[in-house]
Amino acid sequence: MTASVLPHPKEAILTAMPLEDGMAAYQRGDYATAMRLWRPLADQGHAGAQFNFGVMYDTGQGVPQDDASATSWYRKAADQGHAAAQGNLGFFYSQGRGGLPQDDREAARLYKLAADQGNVNAQGNLGNFYEQGRGGLPTDEREAARLWKLCADQGNAVAQFNLGFFYSQGRSGLPTDERAAARLYKLAADQGYASAQNNLGLNYRDGLGGLPKDDREAARLFKLAADQGDANGQGNLGYLYEQGRGVPQDDAAALIWYRKAADRKNATAQASLGFFYSQGRGGLPQDDREAARLYKLAADQGNATAQTNLGYLYEQGRGVPQDFAAALIWYRKAADQGHAVAQCNLGNFYEQGRGGLPKDEREAARLYKLCADQGNARGQGYLGNLYELGRGGLPKDKREAARLYKLAADQGDAWAQAALTRLGRQQQQEEQQRQGEAAAQERQRRQEEQDRQRDAAPGKMSPAQALEILGLKAGATEQQIRAAYNRLMKRVHPDVGGSDFFAKQLNDARDVLLRQRAQ
Repeated sequence: MTASVLPHPKEAILTAMPLEDGMAAYQRGDYATAMRLWRPLADQGHAGAQFNFGVMYDTGQGVPQDDASATSWYRKAADQGHAAAQGNLGFFYSQGRGGLPQDDREAARLYKLAADQGNVNAQGNLGNFYEQGRGGLPTDEREAARLWKLCADQGNAVAQFNLGFFYSQGRSGLPTDERAAARLYKLAADQGYASAQNNLGLNYRDGLGGLPKDDREAARLFKLAADQGDANGQGNLGYLYEQGRGVPQDDAAALIWYRKAADRKNATAQASLGFFYSQGRGGLPQDDREAARLYKLAADQGNATAQTNLGYLYEQGRGVPQDFAAALIWYRKAADQGHAVAQCNLGNFYEQGRGGLPKDEREAARLYKLCADQGNARGQGYLGNLYELGRGGLPKDKREAARLYKLAADQGDAWAQAALTRLGRQQQQEEQQRQGEAAAQERQRRQEEQDRQRDAAPGKMSPAQALEILGLKAGATEQQIRAAYNRLMKRVHPDVGGSDFFAKQLNDARDVLLRQRAQ
């Protein structure tokens, strides 16, 4: 959204004393009398009367609407320094009206002359030029905000809206201040300014600017804007009908408002209308070709949702020929704008190596992470799968996998629910196996302890058992006993990975046989 351009001002007719009779006639709608009274003054060079004539030709009041005649009278008054005439003539130059060339530089010059005299509309339009860097002026949002502040303080609705928008975005050196934005939107909306009504409706819908969430009030404000032909208000009202928020859920009503906004080239409405065609909603036939056409219109305006949906149609070959390369182009455009579904779909292309991309699980993991961090269930599930398998440069981490599956499952994602159930069973089986192994090790430890205690009992080992342990025959010499002992001890000593149990067995066998020889 950008700041609104001020509409062509309808300056109040001057009411200086010599013009009072003409003004009285003008106010009661007697334009012929007003022109008869003002004509002599205008012909005599009275700037106010000349300006008034310009307004009447500009608006077609009492005379046929005639931009060329309006331009002529505005110029006569402007050349005498009449501020409102300078502002209106500047507007004609900005639009290329009344036979004038489109000339932003001349428009800026005239706006500056009028603004320096305090003309509200000229100040507002000059602010627009500074915001956009038009008419040879530098792009200067601070100067734009200063000029809009002058207008807003005098009650100009468009300037109030523009300044409010700057507060909502934290632009031109202003702090981000949703409360200040809402206050300014309210001032402009109360004057019937459609764009302000729409933005104030958004604040109520989303609970911004210190306002309560109130879908009914949002719907009321959107309707006021929509009835004036504001495309954003029409699209937003359609959304409320689609969702059943603040109004009864009604696809047919949503379709009406989406179509009105789409006809005004509103990209969000074009995308929503395309979705209705893709689903066959609102009484529409299911029509992927029409959906693709509408998505393309919105996508070409940079709408990320439409870009994502168009990419999906190309991926699936619905309404357009199947074309992975084209799908990739649109997914990337949307992903670069931070669209979660597009990031997830693009990540899947990298994981699978589709659309001419190299297989790159690290890039897939990065994109899934971006998607998951926005709360997207599919992205959470895909990222969880990479953690479960230890792929994409991620550690194998079933706890993190389970956490991500749970986040997705809680949103109703069936794939994640199944994955979470499967992982839970695996973890249960693994835990049972660990417990079984631990129990077996404990049983072995206890058996070994019992064996050690048994073997350590006095006189327990017989000479025959000792010979068997050392691998000797009856009648072995002391040298043979010691040699066998040393050879085996090198293999079973705890220092070389053996066990205390076997080392003790060797010690006992040696001692039994040596005692026998000494007897």
